[in-house]
Amino acid sequence: MATGRRISDYSCVLVVEGYSDLLFYAEALEWVGVADRVFIKHCNGRSDLDLKLQDLINPGFLAEKTHMGVIVDADQDAEVAEKRFASLLGTLTRKETPGCGWTKGSPRIGLWVAPGDGLQGEIESLVWKAWSSDPKNARPKACIESFMACMSEAGCSARSRDKAQVSSLLAIRNDEDPRLGPGARAGCFDFARPEFASLLEFLKGFGR
Repeated sequence: MATGRRISDYSCVLVVEGYSDLLFYAEALEWVGVADRVFIKHCNGRSDLDLKLQDLINPGFLAEKTHMGVIVDADQDAEVAEKRFASLLGTLTRKETPGCGWTKGSPRIGLWVAPGDGLQGEIESLVWKAWSSDPKNARPKACIESFMACMSEAGCSARSRDKAQVSSLLAIRNDEDPRLGPGARAGCFDFARPEFASLLEFLKGFGR
């Protein structure tokens, strides 16, 4: 990403949970052709997201923006996450924010909950589904699943299976930095996969 970027220089802002998320969504924005108009702000993880949004969003900020989007992980319950952040955005922006998608008018307020389609999980859940569903990845998928099973039998169970599977893949494919964002930057994931359609459609909203 280019250095020296300032949020004040952009009319479109996307808020995400962490830095690795920032790098991943930057690649997704490049894919849909709107990266040059969107400033991505990460919030050092989910725990700070509510407070960071409250600090960021005010009438003066909104007056300078045409689009304000937020992407969060569903974690254990997509419906709870959607309702929570839609309510928060509605309060902060004073615009009716019914759930995932974009509001009308200016500025447009958007919310998307990963992995999408009302499923629990996180952005890694979507990435793993997209990668593992590709027939050409059938053999390496089996290797990773075998490794996960072996580690579990040895008493080393992952807190997040999807994150662990993606990291295991990237430990080979992008061993210098096996995190999601750097892996996406290295071209390890195919955004043309149909599983990414919902995410990409949301990000296209920055160009509308």
